[in-house]
Amino acid sequence: MYSTSADWSFDTKPNFESQSDIYVSRMKDAGAVHWSYVLTSDTTARNITIWPDKETAHRALSMARSDAAKENNQTITDVCEGMLLNGF
Repeated sequence: MYSTSADWSFDTKPNFESQSDIYVSRMKDAGAVHWSYVLTSDTTARNITIWPDKETAHRALSMARSDAAKENNQTITDVCEGMLLNGF
């Protein structure tokens, strides 16, 4: 398993509640095993995604990140990724 995360910033909080099903569906279709989007302040958020492998993650990331940035006027401020070693 492989994990990726991105920190996002925005001026106006996107309306995630009304678009939740769309994003969940897109991430599942892209191959994500688990996806979370955490509002960390009024102007920031972090997404954490678990993928079956690095190749699946990298195929999907450009689509997922560029779509979110365009549709919600968000900017990625930091990213992190690596092999998932432990969890439940």
